[in-house]
Amino acid sequence: MKHRAGTACALLGASLWLAVPAHGEEKTDAARPTPGRGVVVDVRSDRILLLDITQADQRITAVGERGFTMVSDDGGQTWKGLPTPVTRTLTGVAFKDARVGVAVGHGGSFVRTEDGGTTWSQVTVDEAGPDSLLGVTHVAGDHFIAYGAFGLYFDSQDAGRTWQRTTVLSEDFDRHISQVIVVGTSLLLVAESGTLARSDDGGATWTELTSPYQGSYFGALAVKDGSVLAFGMRGNVYRSLDLGTTWQKIETGTTVAFMAGRQLADGRVMLVGNSGLIAESADNGQSFALHSAPPGKGFAALLEKTGGGILFAGESGITPLDPAWLKSR
Repeated sequence: MKHRAGTACALLGASLWLAVPAHGEEKTDAARPTPGRGVVVDVRSDRILLLDITQADQRITAVGERGFTMVSDDGGQTWKGLPTPVTRTLTGVAFKDARVGVAVGHGGSFVRTEDGGTTWSQVTVDEAGPDSLLGVTHVAGDHFIAYGAFGLYFDSQDAGRTWQRTTVLSEDFDRHISQVIVVGTSLLLVAESGTLARSDDGGATWTELTSPYQGSYFGALAVKDGSVLAFGMRGNVYRSLDLGTTWQKIETGTTVAFMAGRQLADGRVMLVGNSGLIAESADNGQSFALHSAPPGKGFAALLEKTGGGILFAGESGITPLDPAWLKSR
């Protein structure tokens, strides 16, 4: 039986996303202009909930509540708020190149851009219904995938213009899919209830993997040494050297949820999560040192900018990394 929840916050079961109000209650301090027109709106980059951030060419784009995007063309020094045609929270964004991108979110929302995120058009996908999409991944070329609540999984082969619903594992699969990442020529899927799966044919078919953990995974990361990390609730991190066939538990010393991860240009692995948690690894995820941002800065995503510097997206909008935070607890 499906276990319904009001928002993607409840779907993920993480305190960071409990900050998103229920359907019909999402608010910002900005009046909303005609959507999708590239009109700059008065939304402060530190006063909006943001759930994903990416960079395409020189432009950085973050997405979040009420369907707003925040964009920067100067490395994150200044930000512009741009609306999309939807008013539900956007949870994920991915770009094919400097111009073509897709964002997804609550209420089965799909939007796409062909001008680098200045304007957006809504894509109607009836099969998504009212449920929440939790992320989108650019696989290669014109291939995008989107995924989310109750087993939602969609495939696009035309850069997000059209989407086809695809079955994951079985027709009755209804776990909330948190993230799908590209690992070489394969895809790795992480979801709630300890669900792990791998596809070796671009998502057409999936094989369920034996999970070492029965709680929710919120993210995964492919590391340059060939390993894969899966992480989520209660500070759990697991590492695999064989594309998910076997896993090793990594002790982190925390019970705070990890929400996102990146490997930096210098090889360091960084995971972020609720309550301003930052975990840093210098050995490809075999061990982590914990750091803390100030209270109230729960993080949902992070980005290493072109040319260096790290930005976090989360409860306090866009937050640059302060090196002083990286003093071990």
